[in-house]
Amino acid sequence: MDSSASSPVLLAEAVEQLGLQPVAWAVETSEHATTSVHERERAMGFPPSSTGRARQATERAFFSLLISMHLGRSAVLSGDLPEELRDIIRADVRHGIPLDTLMNRVWSVHTTAKDTLVEAIRELVEPEEFASAMRVVSDSAFDFANDFVRRVAAHYDAERRAWRGRRSEEQFQLALAVAGGASVPPAQDSVLPATWTGRHVWAVAWVQELGFIVDDETEIADFATEVAGVLGAVNVFVFEREGLTYIWWNFEGRGDLDLRSIAALPRPRWLNLVVGPVGAGVQGFRDSHAAAVHAARVRDLQTDRGLLFTEDIDHLVLMLEDRAAAASFVRRELGALSGAEPRVVEIRETVRLYLAEGNSRLAVAKALHLAPNTIAYRVGQANDLLGRGVSDRASQILLALQLLDLVPDLLDETS
Repeated sequence: MDSSASSPVLLAEAVEQLGLQPVAWAVETSEHATTSVHERERAMGFPPSSTGRARQATERAFFSLLISMHLGRSAVLSGDLPEELRDIIRADVRHGIPLDTLMNRVWSVHTTAKDTLVEAIRELVEPEEFASAMRVVSDSAFDFANDFVRRVAAHYDAERRAWRGRRSEEQFQLALAVAGGASVPPAQDSVLPATWTGRHVWAVAWVQELGFIVDDETEIADFATEVAGVLGAVNVFVFEREGLTYIWWNFEGRGDLDLRSIAALPRPRWLNLVVGPVGAGVQGFRDSHAAAVHAARVRDLQTDRGLLFTEDIDHLVLMLEDRAAAASFVRRELGALSGAEPRVVEIRETVRLYLAEGNSRLAVAKALHLAPNTIAYRVGQANDLLGRGVSDRASQILLALQLLDLVPDLLDETS
């Protein structure tokens, strides 16, 4: 009782099942095993474990192993792992201890225990009985260890998911607070280790597909990480909330960032993404966050464009807050050029690019892989449909064309 790390209740249960002498042996062997493993971990530079809690978990595992042998069953871990080991797993997850380090600890303890058990049996049984006794012990120990390790891995994974969710929620709330005007967390705060004096890009993503997706969260996180690698972000945070995914890329320094390079990366076909502007410092973080969140309202407008940049659409989203007024504006400015016939749509797309490129036929011809004369011909057709030159009200016509390009069904009465 004095040297045991277990509770009196657990010791009493073990004595009732096994008898006093096997329990005393298990207590002594547990102390030896945990001390040996602890010294080995320290020598190898592994993250230290709590010896006291490790002793508790080891004793419980020993008692369970001996009871399983005594009762002739390979596993008596009813329901779940012992609370002592769950505490260790919980602490290891929160301190970032990898699963392989924890597994190394489990197997080291198991190996030490088995070696000690073999030596004890060698002293207790006759030589001619040793082989058959060891077969029973080896089979029971192997089955027990497999079951034990499986439960450790499952509990570690469950605890990591739960901890990641709690940590993500805390990070998200801190980020929202800063976006709303609160002071940034202290530099030594490890909950949200962002470089606030650097640059920031906020994005909003969502899935616009009714079919089943195996693991959209993982695919979105992988995509966000790939973008971080291409752009050189030092941090990337991904938050899942109420059908939306918020992505925040954080950069050191103030060099140029080519956000358009995101378009060249393979993106899940079902992923829609609105990318905010690059912002420097805390105010830049707030501006990028506000722009992306506001522009993400386009989600409700049935746009067919999967990747959007706020600098292209933020003015359009403002106009579309009154959809009826925006539709009326488009009809007034475009007239017959707003028709749905394939030929009119083709002309309209050409004129949109033509006005956006500063009336450069060469630039549009290169973009559409057409001859400059073809561009000129289509612009002439647009003039006929409008009843005036496209340059007469170039700004208004370009806005109307951009609105219709962003929301193709803007003029649909039933939309």
